[in-house]
Amino acid sequence: MSDLEQRLREEKNARLKLIVTDGVFSMDGDIAPLDKICELGDKYNALVFVDEAHATGFFGKTGRGTEEYHNIIGKVDIINSTLGKAMGGASGGYTTGPKELIDLLRQRGRPYLFSNSLPPPVVAAGIKAFDIVLNSNNLAERLRHNTKRFRDAMTKAGFTIGGSDHPICPVMLYEERLASVFADEMLGELQPHLY
Repeated sequence: MSDLEQRLREEKNARLKLIVTDGVFSMDGDIAPLDKICELGDKYNALVFVDEAHATGFFGKTGRGTEEYHNIIGKVDIINSTLGKAMGGASGGYTTGPKELIDLLRQRGRPYLFSNSLPPPVVAAGIKAFDIVLNSNNLAERLRHNTKRFRDAMTKAGFTIGGSDHPICPVMLYEERLASVFADEMLGELQPHLY
């Protein structure tokens, strides 16, 4: 955070400042200190952009993501996320933000201009997934329970589990060769069940 503040201080004359971060980092489940990032954004008149691909639909008390986890709903300027993970759509995504930004993306965004639109079933699945998240936190609560159960069991078995209370649960082996052997043996256990 001190490095980010230093960079923002150095750019005091910039016409536009944008802080970009993941809400949750995919490899280790680390959670961005989004509340502190938003405070710095306010202090230095910078926009905050968060990628919520590993938070949308299942993180935060009701699955609304890192903003909800930090209790700062409405503080992030731009949110980008996917319909391909917790939201069940298998492809596609979205960006939320100021109308001017969305209009600019519609006019200049290459994927928007040069791609096919999402298939209606994907859109319908995404809308239904958002309805589920907005109307019940049962799935998010069950995922939290299962995550804790997994972390506790793995720790009890002697493994070091990285990250925090996010469902990304990295098993830390700390040696590249050991990780490779471990992955091969796990795949060997799985393969007879695939056919």
